[in-house]
Amino acid sequence: MRKRIRREKHRSDKPTHRVLPYRGATPPLFDTLEQLVQQLNFALPEYMISQTLISTDHYLSYAWRSCLFSGKRNAVFPSLEMANHQLCEPYLSHLIVDMETLTTSRLEALETLRQPNLCNRGLHIYLLTSKDDPAQMSFLRAAGPFHVIARDLSVVPFRQALLVPPERSIHAPLFPATEWKILSSLARGLTMKRIARQLNLPYHRVVYRLNTQLKLLGLPDRHSLIHLLHRLTLNRHHQTL
Repeated sequence: MRKRIRREKHRSDKPTHRVLPYRGATPPLFDTLEQLVQQLNFALPEYMISQTLISTDHYLSYAWRSCLFSGKRNAVFPSLEMANHQLCEPYLSHLIVDMETLTTSRLEALETLRQPNLCNRGLHIYLLTSKDDPAQMSFLRAAGPFHVIARDLSVVPFRQALLVPPERSIHAPLFPATEWKILSSLARGLTMKRIARQLNLPYHRVVYRLNTQLKLLGLPDRHSLIHLLHRLTLNRHHQTL
């Protein structure tokens, strides 16, 4: 009788609940159901494309689909025009553009990639270019919220650069709309006075804005900028001639 009373006494002293659960305990049923619901909500159907590569290089396309990112949600297009129906989709997370093999000019490609419906979303845009032209790499970085990657990287750093994009600074210099119109007009061969009349700006303001962009790109004078814009207006067919 005494033993029974003593056991009940010690049993009543124990708390009915614990502050921390056992580590080896199974999760509650509610947490398991919540995890399944989240997996169903965030899982994409197989027909939806989440990563798109724009390139005419068959070796790069094969390596990207087979070795770098093998899966059913990857697609390869030879031009931005053929991938136009995919660029505005909300489930597209990565867009890789091979700037060296474009059938159109790189300046036209930048015009397409600078569209507000592309830049204002959570889409990571990667531009593949040659590291032999530092001025061109600086221009591509300043043209928009793009991640510029050297085209001749090996497999491991190339895949790492796509998986972990570098953080852009909040104060990263970008070409505003007016500066971009000035540069695109210069690429078409317009004079500074004509550009000032088209933009309805004083001539000295256009010169000042252009000199600011020269310092941003690290170019010594206006002639070097014109040569850079000329290279950006050439496509792959013009370069091979």
